[in-house]
Amino acid sequence: MEFQAFQDNAWYEVELVSNGDILTIKYKNFADEWDEIYHVGRFNTVKEIEDFGARFRRSSLQLQDGECRKVVAGMKVCATHYTDNGEVKFYDATVREVQKIQHSFKNGEEECYCIFVLVWQHGPSKGTKTFASVASICLIRQMQGLVDQALDSFLKIARERLGIASHNQDSYVQKGPVCEDPGTSSTCQTNSFIDVDAFFEKLRRVRRFRCAARTFEGRLNGQCKK
Repeated sequence: MEFQAFQDNAWYEVELVSNGDILTIKYKNFADEWDEIYHVGRFNTVKEIEDFGARFRRSSLQLQDGECRKVVAGMKVCATHYTDNGEVKFYDATVREVQKIQHSFKNGEEECYCIFVLVWQHGPSKGTKTFASVASICLIRQMQGLVDQALDSFLKIARERLGIASHNQDSYVQKGPVCEDPGTSSTCQTNSFIDVDAFFEKLRRVRRFRCAARTFEGRLNGQCKK
């Protein structure tokens, strides 16, 4: 499961925990202090619920060397983006062109040298063009059926509570903060923003490798293919 974070619109691997009115988003490879907690009371319209749900999807799959033919002009992929400070993030991009280059075979393994011309859909380089290799491309999986039981349960409750609130001004649904910091009585901002500088400073300390691994298929001896 991956989540498009509010603070930078990048995609992160997460685990979800639902407890009635509360949904906890746990970022993989991060301590619990980075958890984000959402309450059904944050939603004022059905569109807000749908927009929130659209920020979740099945984990994208690392493109393998022998699969480059799957990528064609016009399709959407998830690709690695290197920031000025050396961080690796994942953003969606549209494939503008695929420059086919003959593959080589070393020790029986196929190696792709094709060049993928991408246009970023999100992030600091949104709307600009970049060139990527097979190691930078992840295939977005189509949504089919239930994505996550915790998410499905949370969104269902949110829709039900919104329906009750729209017919009863005295509804017990409290329209309040988006999230609250676990272990304290303080609340987060209504858009669930966190300290971005601290967030990515933590990212630098926690990640063992510069190139983040998205899936089992994308790992080579515990790290991404260089």
